[in-house]
Amino acid sequence: MFFDNYSDELQRTLGAIDRSDIEKLEACLEEARENGRRVFVLGNGGSAAAASHWVCDFGKGINIGDSKRLKIFAPSDHSSIFTAYGNDNAYDQTMVEQLKNFLEEGDLVISLSVSGSSGNLVEAQKYAKAAGAKTICIVGDYNGSLIGLSDLSIVLPSKNYGVVEDIHLILEHAISQDMKRAIQNAQG
Repeated sequence: MFFDNYSDELQRTLGAIDRSDIEKLEACLEEARENGRRVFVLGNGGSAAAASHWVCDFGKGINIGDSKRLKIFAPSDHSSIFTAYGNDNAYDQTMVEQLKNFLEEGDLVISLSVSGSSGNLVEAQKYAKAAGAKTICIVGDYNGSLIGLSDLSIVLPSKNYGVVEDIHLILEHAISQDMKRAIQNAQG
């Protein structure tokens, strides 16, 4: 049955993720929260939907009372400016042009992609690196260009777009829930 095969691949892929990479990703997010840095989560298609979900769970879900807030944004959420840049400039400029308005040295840029080679994410990562931001990618196993442009590359050993996009959300859910737990514990 296809569902069983899909579930098996999801489980195998989850099992193969280097747990130290997950810890590094969480540490980068916590450092950004603690130091008031901005986090930009980039993606196209299903990965753009995942980026929006990251914004919801990290922007709202981890907050307890007056705890420090994570300043997190998904440029694909801003359809008018996103499509204006796509129409008037070029599609590969849809993310980088938005970063030029807000990105500062020390901010964090996370690219979610199955292929790891989406032109607009590649251009954004190049810009972010040059601007002194930290860069992370979470990508499928296609040897994409983002890998070489990232300070931390989490390469998921799958070429199945559904499995890769599922893991974008699984990582986000696990890390945001752990961060919320840590914030709760710190507040006593």
